[in-house]
Amino acid sequence: MRKILLLIFIFFCNGLYAYDENEIICIATYELASEFFSSMKDEKTSQEMFAKKQELLDKYDDGHFPLDDIEFMKTEIHYAWSNNFDFLPPILENCIQNIK
Repeated sequence: MRKILLLIFIFFCNGLYAYDENEIICIATYELASEFFSSMKDEKTSQEMFAKKQELLDKYDDGHFPLDDIEFMKTEIHYAWSNNFDFLPPILENCIQNIK
């Protein structure tokens, strides 16, 4: 059910805002990954995830990605990840390989 709601949200946002939904998913994913690696005391990887997030944000003017949308996406991804620990790695891998 959550995945369906996530897809509906992505579709809805795509029509309202001029940003790529994959980029906002990756911004939220990088932020979650950065927090995760920091909590695991892996500061190097945490910083790498932060840098990747910042790289996406820096492509656009401040405010291009609404903060509420980023927070919503973080919550949705975190919830899905909590229910299925293998949920985050494929998203993270896709972001690293395909979203630049």
